[in-house]
Amino acid sequence: MKNQAHPIIVVKRRKAKSHGAAHGSWKIAYADFMTAMMAFFLVMWLISIS
Repeated sequence: MKNQAHPIIVVKRRKAKSHGAAHGSWKIAYADFMTAMMAFFLVMWLISIS
């Protein structure tokens, strides 16, 4: 039993890549900016009418 060579098993595990908020966060920032710009120009338009 001592003379038998056991093979060495190496298991390589890859880390799971997360494709979450990092790629889509610019859309939230852009939508927030566009909403603020729309509100600003709406207020400016209402001021110019009255």
